[in-house]
Amino acid sequence: MIDFLHKAYMETTYKVFCGDQNFNLKIDSYNTEFNKWCIEKDINSWAIITAFNPFSQEFTKNKNEELNYRLKELILKSGFSFNDAKGIPSDINWDAEESFFIHNISLKKAQELGVFFEQNAIVYALNNNSKKLIWLV
Repeated sequence: MIDFLHKAYMETTYKVFCGDQNFNLKIDSYNTEFNKWCIEKDINSWAIITAFNPFSQEFTKNKNEELNYRLKELILKSGFSFNDAKGIPSDINWDAEESFFIHNISLKKAQELGVFFEQNAIVYALNNNSKKLIWLV
């Protein structure tokens, strides 16, 4: 199952909503415009995390929204800035997952949030390097 999930995560487009600018990101790829935006906003590290579908088990829309609301509350309580994001799978049989693009978060804290919400993996980058898939299981 991990190989299947790895392929699915690698093929997912991670859309970050930034007001009048939106960015489509892929793991292990470089996006010049997005990196310029991060530099302008003084974002030196970031993570994309969702609380949808813990351990890749399909949950109802209402339950997923409730979990993501709890994640949002924890992000705010921790004092992080964020933008809304969405994981858009390449497989049309999978639904997109609402997510959060969290600014200036350490890898350790991002991993803690992902583990708390029972996620298999998160997306993380440091100093505008390529986005990396970080496995949590």
